[in-house]
Amino acid sequence: MPPLLEASCGITNEFLVSNALKACLYQSEDHANKVLDALRGLKTDPTYCEWLRGRAGALYILRIMRQGLPNIAGAINSVIKIVIEVMIPQQPWVWNGWQYLGLVHGEIGIVTQIVLSDPSYASKLESKLQSLLELQDLEGNWPVIEGKDNGLVQFCHGAPGFVFSLLAIRPHFPALHEKIDVAIPRGREIIWQRGLLTKEPNICHGITGNALALEARQCEHFLTLATPERIDRDIAEGKFEKDIDQFGVLWGEAGRSWAWMAAWDGDYGKCILYTDV
Repeated sequence: MPPLLEASCGITNEFLVSNALKACLYQSEDHANKVLDALRGLKTDPTYCEWLRGRAGALYILRIMRQGLPNIAGAINSVIKIVIEVMIPQQPWVWNGWQYLGLVHGEIGIVTQIVLSDPSYASKLESKLQSLLELQDLEGNWPVIEGKDNGLVQFCHGAPGFVFSLLAIRPHFPALHEKIDVAIPRGREIIWQRGLLTKEPNICHGITGNALALEARQCEHFLTLATPERIDRDIAEGKFEKDIDQFGVLWGEAGRSWAWMAAWDGDYGKCILYTDV
């Protein structure tokens, strides 16, 4: 097993991501098989289920390959099932000793990646999703950890991640449509009211990720605060905290560029690396 898989198998894993992208770009089954073989024999702690470093992120990587190499979809789907079958018994999903609820480390992120990867598991996760919907507070937000509300409103924790997730998985939970259709606008309202964050605009901890969870008019308003000129000015004036990752997708310029392209195309309510496939 590649050393990089010993402690991580999510979307930050360089071995998996590099080979998956090469598989798609070059239509290379050899590179695809490196990913499939690694995930078939994965020895990483089975409790690593979250999206950033765990199996939920691996599911996203597998979906990218399934879209890029449809001729080997059968082999990819068999590995998807192997990964999910390890994840399901780990409930309640815990990361670093805490049962997080949000997109990056928590339960809604895991549910979303499982269902988008294999919708047949939706019926097994319906009660889980219902319990998560019931944790939305009166303002429209979700706590980072149940019973420990610290009011975060960002992609990682809180309403933005839930909105992305619910928009994507709604078709697979017909019995919960009514509750989901109440939760999404309530979530969007708290994002609109409290989502102009002070960190340099980015997807993970900033305005950019929050913008993408909103409808068109509000999204575009948020993005007017995330232009290069506005960011430079507001950092100089101390209104934004400068991020150490200037160019990455989740924390830097690459993510902002993707957000602007998504807005340009009118493709609201989706997020790269999460629900864009």
